[in-house]
Amino acid sequence: MKKVIIFCLMLLSIVAQAQQSNIETFEIDSKQLNEKRIVKVALPAFYHQSTKSYPLIIVLDNQLIFPTMTAIASQLSATARMPESIVVTITESAKHRSYYAPNLYDNVRKRRYRYGNHQEELVSFFKEELLPALDKKYRTVKFRTLVGFSPSAIFTLHTLCKTQKLFQAYVALAAGNIIGDGYEEGERFTDVIAKAFIENKSSSYLYVVSGSRDLKSQPHIETNVAYFNEKLTNGVKGLKAKAEIIPGEGHTDVLLPGIIAAMDFIFPKEEWIVDYRDFLAKKENTLNNVLQFYGGLSQKYGFTIYPKMDRLYSMSCFKNIGRALLRQKRNDEAIELFKYWQKLYPKLAIPQVYLGHAFKYAKKFESAAQAYEQAIKIAKQNGSSELNKYENYLKELKKSLEKK
Repeated sequence: MKKVIIFCLMLLSIVAQAQQSNIETFEIDSKQLNEKRIVKVALPAFYHQSTKSYPLIIVLDNQLIFPTMTAIASQLSATARMPESIVVTITESAKHRSYYAPNLYDNVRKRRYRYGNHQEELVSFFKEELLPALDKKYRTVKFRTLVGFSPSAIFTLHTLCKTQKLFQAYVALAAGNIIGDGYEEGERFTDVIAKAFIENKSSSYLYVVSGSRDLKSQPHIETNVAYFNEKLTNGVKGLKAKAEIIPGEGHTDVLLPGIIAAMDFIFPKEEWIVDYRDFLAKKENTLNNVLQFYGGLSQKYGFTIYPKMDRLYSMSCFKNIGRALLRQKRNDEAIELFKYWQKLYPKLAIPQVYLGHAFKYAKKFESAAQAYEQAIKIAKQNGSSELNKYENYLKELKKSLEKK
């Protein structure tokens, strides 16, 4: 019962985080699909107030996966477990998702899947229309993750094999059965993947998962997963791969724990979790210490990964270590931190407020007043409920100066 309660609390937290996301839509009149499609885009919190660029997560199942993926990305990035990301999906049409899945050969049932086999249309849609539109419309970096479930996981694996460079990470949910099948009789997707990377030498992440309850009707999943890990986990250069079976989960039940596990595989918590108080304790400049850590992560993934500016109930953010620096009378270091925050979020009032506090501690009163004035200006533009508080900061500063 305790575990159930903890899980429910975690789920409520995830949903609450998801509600903060800004979801936009736009339409593509697709020549590749020969129909119009609505694209849904979940933007990170304060996207429009920042100058940051973000990785993309493309979800192939709108109703089933998009809300969950958006919530998890929001929650994990809020706790600095993964980078803030733009989550994207395309809405359903008359053509079912299996229409775009390759018509594989089922090596257990000894027959074809009987799917649509129109996968190249969807690949062309991504390559020629969707991804260029997203790159033009939003601030993106070239680190894209493709997420598919069951039939759409077939398309995910197909895309990895045929056009590796289109995405940098691939997540195939409820796909333990699929990796044992192939394009032709007797062929296994695991072997197709291995061959594709030998020939193309790309660099990608691949995570495959199934729930253990699927083994009741498909016991061969266990053999498929074992063969996958033996063949791909350490033996293929340029591919970081993992397949697993999550105990107690069914076919659709595996979505939530599977996506969380996938993000942890791509962004291991052992590498991402850091106590910002350690940056204070080290020698040298605090901002340099922070940027050195995130510079290492940025080098690994090939795009700029930013420190966390603000978060609830944690010292591991710029707001709170900046306040700690002020308590330690390391005012210049605090000013540097808050200037960095303000540079990343020029249309957000709160970094200006903390920059004003830091200038005030450093007795740079003119600069403090300017920072508070800028915060008030931005708060008015954004219709912030904190406007009165910011105006009071400026009034208190001016009163204290008049007394002197």
